[in-house]
Amino acid sequence: PAAPMVELRDVDFGYEAGQNVLHHLNMEIREGELATLSGRTGAGKSTVFKLVLGLYAPRRGTVRIQGVDPRSLTGPQRRALYGYVEQTFHRVPGTVKDQITLYDDSFTMEEVRGAARIAGLDATIEQLEKGYDTPCTQEIFSQGQWQLLSIARAAVAEPSILLLDEITANLDVETEKKVLQALRRVSENRTVISISHRTSAEMGRIITV
Repeated sequence: PAAPMVELRDVDFGYEAGQNVLHHLNMEIREGELATLSGRTGAGKSTVFKLVLGLYAPRRGTVRIQGVDPRSLTGPQRRALYGYVEQTFHRVPGTVKDQITLYDDSFTMEEVRGAARIAGLDATIEQLEKGYDTPCTQEIFSQGQWQLLSIARAAVAEPSILLLDEITANLDVETEKKVLQALRRVSENRTVISISHRTSAEMGRIITV
């Protein structure tokens, strides 16, 4: 059988000289599966993401993405593999289009529009004075729209794995609904791992950390 999309085997992890945050963690997520990491605050859910992304090395045990150590991946390989949607949007200097492409000129305008459409933000962007070429300032989008923009940013690279970190935590119920609808669209035919404290946002199998 093919290697699992994401596999953590007997993983321990701790910061600096401190106690381990993760102890003997085992998890296996297959291609196309939806999984939600659950556990108390400080249990290490965001740490699991950092290990999966190859940003941290485990103290012991192994982390494999499609059978490969994520720390050995190149920048372009990462962009094709991972889409990471965080709780807060990190704006870069430039236009609305730049927020989605992160200055990668290999994306066509069609791909950029397609990503915005999946996120449910295309109509809003088209109404801006210069559309996708509008310079991006904090006030042009609401909090919920920034969150949709971060879904578009993740979607444009057509990643194999989506990592969703508490993305509805600061949203009101109405906005949360829109964001979850966008998420369902972007999650189709992908492996999705989410962190959520709110049961309404939980997707797929629950993995307790």
